[in-house]
Amino acid sequence: MPETTHTQQDSDSGPRTIGWCAWHKDIADGVRVIQVDEQGSGPGGVRHACQPCIDKHGLVLFAERPL
Repeated sequence: MPETTHTQQDSDSGPRTIGWCAWHKDIADGVRVIQVDEQGSGPGGVRHACQPCIDKHGLVLFAERPL
């Protein structure tokens, strides 16, 4: 039987999100949404941060903010 090199991920871990961290201004693994700028008369936008920047700057995830 052939050996596989693929390991199964834990059930708690989902897909990786790699993107731009707006705080340290570089690509990072595991970025999360921190701020959503709604589109009024100009362009909207989304600011993401990596976990080290979230911890360092005491950022609150957008999804965890009260309504």
